[in-house]
Amino acid sequence: MSVEIIVPGEKISDSTLSLSSTYIKDGKTYALAVGMMDENKFTPLEWIYTPKLDDTLVGIVSDKNPKGYSIDINLPDRGMINARDIRDRLRIGDVVFGIVSSFSSYGDIVFYTPKKLQKGKVFKIPSSKIPRIIGKKSSMISMIREATGTQIVVGNNGYIWVDLAGNVSLVGKVFEEIVENAHKKGLTDHIAKFIEENKKK
Repeated sequence: MSVEIIVPGEKISDSTLSLSSTYIKDGKTYALAVGMMDENKFTPLEWIYTPKLDDTLVGIVSDKNPKGYSIDINLPDRGMINARDIRDRLRIGDVVFGIVSSFSSYGDIVFYTPKKLQKGKVFKIPSSKIPRIIGKKSSMISMIREATGTQIVVGNNGYIWVDLAGNVSLVGKVFEEIVENAHKKGLTDHIAKFIEENKKK
């Protein structure tokens, strides 16, 4: 069953609400992006991701210098890891994750407590769909991990790392199914059924 789809500029509430991808005008709340309304909750489906402090990011080492490493984080700005902040010796192409701790004067996004991830597969997902990948109280991503026998690290920036020990192929299909059906209600139940059906193939 589909929920109500909201288009940019459409009124969400007659009162002032503090919500992502919205703006306030004359005391009323309007959508800045395409989204959906479900039980008075607005979930944006399309937007340009802007990192915030304490967000989790997954990235790929793209360059290195004596002071540290440049990280591809699927954004116009680059991520940065200071050499003193990570024990692992990184190479170009390595996958890392960390928490956004600050922003440099050049616009670089500085990683806090960065860690190197072992060999795995990186999926690129629209950042607007990441909340649906995670689910309420991490219900969706926990189900995917358990059903596929994989370790998964989700970045708010749209990069998702999956280890190679479990059913990586099925994980990829599940991500595609979530992205395609992100606007629908009852998505967790739909994905649970999808996983069971595709396990048998």
